[in-house]
Amino acid sequence: MPERTEEAPRIVELRPRPTVAVRVHGTANDIAGMFMDNLPRVFAKVSALGATLASPAFGRYHQYSAEDVDVEIGVGVDAIPDGLTPLAECEPGEVGASELPGGAAAVATHLGTYNTLSQTYDRLHEWIRVQGREEGPGPWESYIDDPAVVKDHSMLRTEVVWPLA
Repeated sequence: MPERTEEAPRIVELRPRPTVAVRVHGTANDIAGMFMDNLPRVFAKVSALGATLASPAFGRYHQYSAEDVDVEIGVGVDAIPDGLTPLAECEPGEVGASELPGGAAAVATHLGTYNTLSQTYDRLHEWIRVQGREEGPGPWESYIDDPAVVKDHSMLRTEVVWPLA
């Protein structure tokens, strides 16, 4: 297997991507549990509706502090399934239709365990500033590798995407 390395940050132009997701709140200590509880529900909804997966699972952070994490947990689909309620109209914890936004974004690939992701967010934040740009709202991470498949978690790849203002 070829050696994996972190890629240098870059600016890309994204197209909006339809998703099936759930939006939940907790604390920074609850993040792993929020994903373990909710990703299976999202995948079950995708399967029940016959949607086609189009991208890896993601976590989009609308708010992040030690005391308040507001995260949208989901997966990209080729099209929003008929009859799926828009996430903005869902009850708390209900799976609905959403979208990852298009537009200019800074992207970096994290190599390592999830508990070191903050280092890549910090690196990307600094890099955006050096480029003379400003961060937009709602950065997200896409889980390129499945930790059940990649046994050496120091080799997990996670793409960090930060929309630009």
